[in-house]
Amino acid sequence: MASVRIAVDAASGDCGVEVVIRGVLEARSLAPGRFSTVLCGDAAQIRVILDGHGIPAGESDIRIVHCDERISGEEALARVWKTKPGSSIIRCIGLQKEGQADASVSAGNSGILMAAAIFILGRRDGVTRPALAAVLPTIRGRPALLLDVGANLNCKAEHLVSFGLSGSRYFRSIAGDGAVPRVGLLNVGKERDRGTTTVSKAFDGLQKACPGFTGFIEGSDVLAGAADVVVCDGFAGNILLKACESFLSLTESILKSMPDILETIRETMSILKSDNYGAAPLVGINGTVLKAHGNSSARAIASAIMAACVSVTGQPFAAGRFELAKGL
Repeated sequence: MASVRIAVDAASGDCGVEVVIRGVLEARSLAPGRFSTVLCGDAAQIRVILDGHGIPAGESDIRIVHCDERISGEEALARVWKTKPGSSIIRCIGLQKEGQADASVSAGNSGILMAAAIFILGRRDGVTRPALAAVLPTIRGRPALLLDVGANLNCKAEHLVSFGLSGSRYFRSIAGDGAVPRVGLLNVGKERDRGTTTVSKAFDGLQKACPGFTGFIEGSDVLAGAADVVVCDGFAGNILLKACESFLSLTESILKSMPDILETIRETMSILKSDNYGAAPLVGINGTVLKAHGNSSARAIASAIMAACVSVTGQPFAAGRFELAKGL
C-alpha cells in the first residue's frame, strides 16, 4: 500500500508546535510506513523540536515546509487564502493543489480552512456548500455521520441538500460495503408539516436528489441509529455534537463508583472524545481536509492523521482506538 502524504499545519492550534509534532510522532509509531508527513510552519522551530525527539534531518517520511507569514486578528478571514498564501494553514491546502500532499490536517480557524478549501481546491460537482462532518456512535453499533457541525451557521435549503449528497458520498466511500446510506434531515418532528420553511424546502430537495433519503428525524433518533447520515445546519449540528460529547462526562460522573460498568461505557462511547476521532472532515471539496479542535492534544492530532489516512485510502486500520476507521 502506497504511503499517504499528509500536510500538517504545525503552527495553528492552542497547544503549540510541540504538541502537534508529538501527535505526528505518535501516529508514526502506531502506523509505520502508512503515511509520510509534511510539517508546515516555522522551519527552525520545527527542526529544534524534531531534534529534541531524536528525529534527524533527512528522514524520508518527514519533510518541513517553511511558512513565514502569520495571520493576525485584523485579517479578513474569508480572503486569507489569497492574502497570506505563505501561512501554515493555507500552505497545507496549497500542497494538495500542487500534488505534493494527499490530505491536510489543521487545528486552525474553521472559517479560514473552509474558504481556503473552497477557493484553492474547489467544490465537488453538485456541491453548493462544503460542510464539516462528525461521527457519532449509535445503538445499532454503526456510527452516524452528522453534518454540518459548525462551518455553516446560516443555511439555505439548497445547502442542506448539498450536505445530504456530500455526506452520503463520503459515508459510502468510508463504509466500503456498497450500500446506499440512509439519509435523515434533522427536525423538531417527523411530520411533514413540522419545522421551518428552510427545512421544508430541503425535504423536497433531498427527496428528489438524494438516494437513500428517509425523511425527517428527531434529535432522539440520532444516537438510535435511525440514519447513517444526519443533515442539519451548522448551528444545530454544533450544539448537538457538543451535547453528545458532554454525555460521556456525565456518565463517568454518575458511574464512577461502578468501575466495571464505567469502563465498558468508556470503550463503547470513546468515539465522542476528540482524542479518539481527532478531526472532522470537510466534505464536498476536491480534496481531503480535516479540521481538528483548536485545543487538540497530541493524541487527538495522531487520531486526526489516522483519520486522514482512512479518508484518502478507504482502508480501515485493523486495530487501535481510531473509531472512524473501525466503526465505518
